[in-house]
Amino acid sequence: QRIAREMNILQRLEHPNILPFIGIFSQGPASYLISPWMKNGNALKYVQRNPEVNCVSLLTQISEGLAYLHGREPLVVHGDLRAENILISDDGNACITDFGLSELVMPLSNNGVMSAPSTAWYVAGNPRWQAAEVLVAETKEEARRTKETDIFAFGRVMIELFTRDVPFCFAAHDGAVLMAVARGILPERPLGNDIVARGLNDAMWDLMTQCWDIDPTKRPSAENIVARLKSVADVVGGDDLR
Repeated sequence: QRIAREMNILQRLEHPNILPFIGIFSQGPASYLISPWMKNGNALKYVQRNPEVNCVSLLTQISEGLAYLHGREPLVVHGDLRAENILISDDGNACITDFGLSELVMPLSNNGVMSAPSTAWYVAGNPRWQAAEVLVAETKEEARRTKETDIFAFGRVMIELFTRDVPFCFAAHDGAVLMAVARGILPERPLGNDIVARGLNDAMWDLMTQCWDIDPTKRPSAENIVARLKSVADVVGGDDLR
């Protein structure tokens, strides 16, 4: 079911910051999605191996891919955005991948009911990237991932790339993270000179905390994030960021 969902979404998408879908290969009971090989690996490993990489540039590209998903009709909610699910192309561009937890948000059917994902779709994911409203949800409908939960996760991707580590890296296990996020506790602001030099200034931290707002309606849109990141890039030096 996950493969079918991912294929259904991928074949509709075409954007420089979305990993292209080539096809599907089946052998016996197993099926595999085929996409271009990305030798640079995922975004977190990429920034760990390449200290000169400009994080603002990568984040701008990721936000452009996310804005494309959220701007489609029907819109696409990724549902599992994290640096591990963003691959880097040979020319250093970010490509969002792994749409196995994604959902096409369709209009209501004739009987007024929207088709629901499987139970696994609701309980999957990791609390380090999930919004509080998902973690504390008491019903499946409350746990449904949305554009706003994607924005929350994007803020977590920001701190991943600037710190080159996962959110709440000090936490011994995911259970501790879950309790912290459910109480509205944010990751501490990193203040190391090396992290600030990568671009984590006051404006970036403000954007991150807005992405993590406990009220989903107060989080910025993907389009707003693109504009704000581009304005920072323009101030710093335009094309030098790429």
